[in-house]
Amino acid sequence: MRIVHAADIHLDTPFRRHDAALRQRLQQAGRDAFSALVDLTLEERADALLIAGDLFDNDWLTIATERVLTSELARLADAGVTVVYATGNHDPGRTNYRAAHIDWPCDNFHLHSSRTPRRIPIHRDGERIGWVVAAGHQTTHESTNLASTYPPAPGPQPAVGVLHADVGGAQGAAADEAGNVYAPAALSDLDPSYDYWALGHIHKRLRLREDSPAWYPGNLQGRDFGEAGAKGALVVDLNPPEPPRVRFRPLAPVRWERLSVTDLSEARAIGDVHMAVRAAFDDLRESDEHVLPGQDWILRVELSGPCPLTAVLRSDEERDGLAEYLGESLGALDVEVRDAGLSPPINLSRHVGQRHVLGEALALIEQAGRDDTLLSRLAPSELARGDEQAAEGERLQYLRGLLDGLDAAAAERLLRRDSA
Repeated sequence: MRIVHAADIHLDTPFRRHDAALRQRLQQAGRDAFSALVDLTLEERADALLIAGDLFDNDWLTIATERVLTSELARLADAGVTVVYATGNHDPGRTNYRAAHIDWPCDNFHLHSSRTPRRIPIHRDGERIGWVVAAGHQTTHESTNLASTYPPAPGPQPAVGVLHADVGGAQGAAADEAGNVYAPAALSDLDPSYDYWALGHIHKRLRLREDSPAWYPGNLQGRDFGEAGAKGALVVDLNPPEPPRVRFRPLAPVRWERLSVTDLSEARAIGDVHMAVRAAFDDLRESDEHVLPGQDWILRVELSGPCPLTAVLRSDEERDGLAEYLGESLGALDVEVRDAGLSPPINLSRHVGQRHVLGEALALIEQAGRDDTLLSRLAPSELARGDEQAAEGERLQYLRGLLDGLDAAAAERLLRRDSA
């Protein structure tokens, strides 16, 4: 049995912090990603498309999105592909939610919004080839351990459990959900009789454990820099007793990405900074196998390290000007430039041995690097990783590692007023 596993699509996310044009592009990107998901399901000749919750961001839905949903799902129904959609915390099974009133396909489409698990057979050419068992969220704050309510896999054909849940406190939930736990479960609650667990809720592609068939596909289309990187769906081949064969397929037409640029010690003009950023962007596009042709980009450029232009780039206005320049030259939808630790180049040798605060600080750092007694006396106990059982040699090695770069950092801090 072959399935396509997607989750956390969040159609019609409002994107309130962006201008109208970018907001419109991002909302369209969500719809385009869903169309690409249907294309993928058909291209892979999958037997089923599984959506593990949060198809919508909330109970508000545009007419444009509803039209895309119904037409795309009709393509799958016409092709005989089974669609199983289990609701999540953003699109629970309330009768007043817009999703409850959509004209869903009559054939091969299963919307499950009850917390009671339901068995759904998967057919190919009239023959049952497997099972999907799904449970959904009925409220926006489902606190029940839904995983523990699943019955044993029906068998003997391959069986998949679909569930929107926070299993084992997995990392990667959306920022607006920080601190909240929905449908909490432990990995041990996922019945091992299932050949695959199609999970949703965590916006990061993640396998829960190397020997576990439980996967989060991440969300389909990134929505902010907390959801950077390639986004898409998983194609899963099930042929027990062999383990599932899982392949990631990128689908998002807009990609959010951070670019870290640290080698700016020779940058004496904005053109030099531009060249360094372009080089980092080109490296990313050439080295990442998941970059899609014609993909749009939203970039956060993080500048750090010694740079002769530090005083200029510490200005919000100048960074905004650089961001506009980079956006035009790189062809990105939007660019943000941040000072992630810029510092003016400092010739430490000019200050070593001098009778001033910086000279004394540099001497103390240098002496601590070779004097274990002094290093131990200067270091607060909290810096020893909180491990009171650590061997003294390990502790000293760790503390010496903290000294790396401390001389430059101290010099920059003490000289910053003059350099600015």
